[in-house]
Amino acid sequence: MKKFLVACLATMSLSSFAQSFIIMDNGITITMDRSGFVYDFGNYAFPQKINLKGGTFFVEEGGVLATIDEKGALFRKYEVIPETILGKGLNYFLSDAGELYTINRQGLVNITVNEEFKKATNFGGNFFGVTTDAEKKNIDLYTINLDGKVAKIEIPNFKAKDIVIFGGSYFMTNRGLVYTITSEGAALPSYETRVGVIQKRGGNYFIDSSGMFYTVTEAGVLTMPALPINLKISAITKFGSNYFIDLSGRLFVVDKDGNVFERIMRDHDFRNARIISL
Repeated sequence: MKKFLVACLATMSLSSFAQSFIIMDNGITITMDRSGFVYDFGNYAFPQKINLKGGTFFVEEGGVLATIDEKGALFRKYEVIPETILGKGLNYFLSDAGELYTINRQGLVNITVNEEFKKATNFGGNFFGVTTDAEKKNIDLYTINLDGKVAKIEIPNFKAKDIVIFGGSYFMTNRGLVYTITSEGAALPSYETRVGVIQKRGGNYFIDSSGMFYTVTEAGVLTMPALPINLKISAITKFGSNYFIDLSGRLFVVDKDGNVFERIMRDHDFRNARIISL
């Protein structure tokens, strides 16, 4: 536990990308803070009792909503969870009644009700689309920032209906252009970085058709990071919100600046990870 406390103290003043979790097949729940440090704080959750999950939350039987805050702490609370969920992302889920539940960096829940949200059909990690004209396929784009605030965004000379791949904090258009979503909820085009077709998706990273690995920073910068020497992209088997696991059970995280690091927890075999946050 000492090494976890040291990591926690080291990250209290940092700002970073996304808190998350992993639930093992024996119920042990590993959490991550927004800097990508990993913790075992003695939390348990039975995988078979989880009926909804995102990047920073999961819902257990009986309407128990568990959220993870920016320091990796897990909180459970009773919420009236809607019966029908239209879609979900890293830090939100949306009901068929237009009720948008968002989770902020402190793990607190905010509920926004909007009739227009009933027409939501496309869901990304921290954004979603709402159909305004089904015949013309017109879509409004909404983003959710780290404070759980939702806002409709306007992008000059952009048609949301041209989005063909919805990722975590990014999306790709039919022209192969990648847009990233910042932690503040702004959408930025990555004109200077051309990638292949996105094939494997995580929350703040993806792999394209050429096998190249890209990450998205908190500021919305699309990068090609230096990768750990023992990482083989082809060996990645499980894709999470800000982490991934390979065939050997090695755990790698993506931090706020798009850097990739291996995190070693010798008491846990991540090949036994059952519930992945995404």
